[in-house]
Amino acid sequence: MSPAELEAAIRAVGAERYHDKHPFHRLLHGGKLDKGQVQAWALNRYCYQSAVPRKDAALMSRAHDRALRREWVHRMLDHDGSDGEE
Repeated sequence: MSPAELEAAIRAVGAERYHDKHPFHRLLHGGKLDKGQVQAWALNRYCYQSAVPRKDAALMSRAHDRALRREWVHRMLDHDGSDGEE
């Protein structure tokens, strides 16, 4: 598979299965959920997002490739911020 074919295949999966196509996502953005459902979604989303920097740090701690670590440190800073940022 060529790089262009791989990209086309990935984009096709994304067009069909991206999270915005999920029934829950459509209900959420369509205003069809009750307060408790939105609160449960928000809590789940917070727990997931707050774990991302720790997951990235664990990945970096096992990476032997310096270039990969340098790339991933930007991802951690995007999620966690840096000194003086919230």
